[in-house]
Amino acid sequence: MANDYNMNDLFHPNVDMGATSSSKNANEYSPSADKGQNGVYKSIIRFVSWWQDPHHSYVDKWACWLVDPLTERGKSVDCPSSVGKPSILQDMFFKLRKSESIQEQKKSEIFSRKHVYAAIIQVIKDDQNKDLEGKLLVWKFGKKVFEKYEAEKKPLIGDPGEPFDLLDGKAFALVITKVAGYNNYDQSKFLDKKVPLLLPFTKDGKVAFGKDSTLRPITEKTPSEMVFNFLKENSPDLNEYKYKDWDQDTHDYVNQVILAVTGQNTSSAYADARNNSGKASSPKNEAITTSELTVDDLDTSGSNSLGSISDLDLPDVPENMGIAGNLDDALDGL
Repeated sequence: MANDYNMNDLFHPNVDMGATSSSKNANEYSPSADKGQNGVYKSIIRFVSWWQDPHHSYVDKWACWLVDPLTERGKSVDCPSSVGKPSILQDMFFKLRKSESIQEQKKSEIFSRKHVYAAIIQVIKDDQNKDLEGKLLVWKFGKKVFEKYEAEKKPLIGDPGEPFDLLDGKAFALVITKVAGYNNYDQSKFLDKKVPLLLPFTKDGKVAFGKDSTLRPITEKTPSEMVFNFLKENSPDLNEYKYKDWDQDTHDYVNQVILAVTGQNTSSAYADARNNSGKASSPKNEAITTSELTVDDLDTSGSNSLGSISDLDLPDVPENMGIAGNLDDALDGL
């Protein structure tokens, strides 16, 4: 480990909230209402600091799921506005949205962008995918979840918290329902429980995932280098989720879609869009009632019941290696 690495930043990051097209893979956490029980997905996760740059433990960008109307095939395209560059996607959206033609206004949706975020999380409890418990994965989420993160960092009432803090970060109860055909996160929330990072220990005391590994929460006495090495060896590469400049294939694809939508080549469409660019109002999201959740009560056995986090087996361990007992008892004592 580099001598100038600041270990305190890793454990207690102050994540920069102003800083920040990868396909789904084994390194990603991809819960959805359709994958849940009775149409509701419930799990408990905690955010994990990015070992390479703890102060910037999430990345964000604007992206557009750009569908070619001729082939009906789609491609995720990072929007250059993410890094302050001119964006034909943004300009085309506003040009069509401001049109007097209802048909063109409808076409503007093809160029609609979304603010997407990505961070590393550890799965604490997930009855739908128990083999993921303890794993470090990248979770891509949207504005609604990010607003919950902001509220935890800068609450209107109460003390602020740092979700990425490896010792004092609070657990996040993820509840995904289906509203108007889309995944809805209104009932998700940060809990009052602080859940430290969990390390998998083998029978011979090594930190490694294995058939007989058991998860143990870290404490202030857990060796820092042990935690650092675990994160370094098991964290997905968050850099892969940052904004990427367009390659030739992306340029060609965007040009193809613009031509199919407008009948103009890109240069003509771009000039037209720049001359007519403006701002359009964003639709407001409708909220649904938030359910009160606790770690102890989380349950996925039914659509309305919340249940327990006791299935993770925590055997008795030396004080400097973790917390003895089962996970419920360990969490109660934190």
